[in-house]
Amino acid sequence: RALRRARLQHLPPDHFTAPAMINLLPLKLRLWLEQRYVERLTPTGHGERKLGQFSGATVVDHQLWDQVLKAHLTENVTIGDVAGISTVDYAAVASDGRFDQYLAQLAAVDLDKIPPAEELALYINAYNALTVGLIVAHERRGGPALASINEMSTPAAKVWDVPAGQVGGEQLSLGEIEHHKLRARWNEPALHACIVCASASCPNLRREAFCAARLREQMDEQVATWFANPTKGLVWDAGQLTLSRILLWFSADFGGRQAAADFALRALGTSHAAELRKRSSFATRYFEYSWRINRTPN
Repeated sequence: RALRRARLQHLPPDHFTAPAMINLLPLKLRLWLEQRYVERLTPTGHGERKLGQFSGATVVDHQLWDQVLKAHLTENVTIGDVAGISTVDYAAVASDGRFDQYLAQLAAVDLDKIPPAEELALYINAYNALTVGLIVAHERRGGPALASINEMSTPAAKVWDVPAGQVGGEQLSLGEIEHHKLRARWNEPALHACIVCASASCPNLRREAFCAARLREQMDEQVATWFANPTKGLVWDAGQLTLSRILLWFSADFGGRQAAADFALRALGTSHAAELRKRSSFATRYFEYSWRINRTPN
């Protein structure tokens, strides 16, 4: 009855915003409604594949994307209440020919020749590059500087559902990459630490391309960096654990809310984590999600 009264608006899967009425409900009920709402919009569960050892030569060379990231990423930037962000100089990317060459390379990939570990690295890189590409294309068309990637949504389509570019000759949206090429195929919760939706509260964009040969190491480092950030990843204070809202929205990918908290605590690896594991219960909250764009300040 509360859900019907709230009349939750139709928003993209990773952009949950509740009307003011929801805030009048008890916290546990609000979180339950928010989680169920996102799950309703993203019915695709996680797949069965697990990342194994990679051996052999790689098919796709991500060197161009690697060069773009190293040239145009700035680390440790603060945007609003969120600190330690990796930000992008979108204007510089727009004038860097290597970026367009990389997008053309993604479009021409022969997917039939790619082994599973390399496919995972490919679609992670593709999600991140095509997200940047949407913003670059907007600004190349003379559009105003975006305060949030959500400003690219229209009444006809959310930004997550519009064609973002091609991978292996297939036109894909960001939502299709995230929910069908990644989550639906892989049982790897660490994916959520690697794909970046151009927003302050996202996990940080990595300053190098993902590659099959080092993918497990890179993904684990992303997880550790994410939860080491006390403004958007994890913080323990006065008997309360606060986590990224991604762990609420996609808790099913981790095995449920408690399993998602355990996943974060294992990554933290500190005395606080040891203390929390000894407790039978503790209060869990989630950071408010900042959708401010991860743009390098002038």
